[in-house]
Amino acid sequence: MKRLILFVTAVLILSGVASGQCNYGWHMGPWGYMTPYGLGGILMWIIFLIVIGVAVYLIVQATKAKGLESPFRETPMEILKKRYAKGEITKEEFEKMKKDLES
Repeated sequence: MKRLILFVTAVLILSGVASGQCNYGWHMGPWGYMTPYGLGGILMWIIFLIVIGVAVYLIVQATKAKGLESPFRETPMEILKKRYAKGEITKEEFEKMKKDLES
């Protein structure tokens, strides 16, 4: 999480530094790197919103992954079979617990 915040901060700072270093020459016209009629501003907003959306998605996925250990949960019968296979319970205990689960 700290790495993500550090990365986003670095990108924002570097983009600010890069935009401050622009040298608009005669070949770019009065708009500089932007396109005429404000289309460059719209494009920058779209890129900005995409970056924010990706950051939010990554944060949500990171927190969701920590909340659940596994997306697939074992059934009680599967757990019982594994315990019997490992030798944690005897055959009699297995049969009794199986009967309890089925009722």
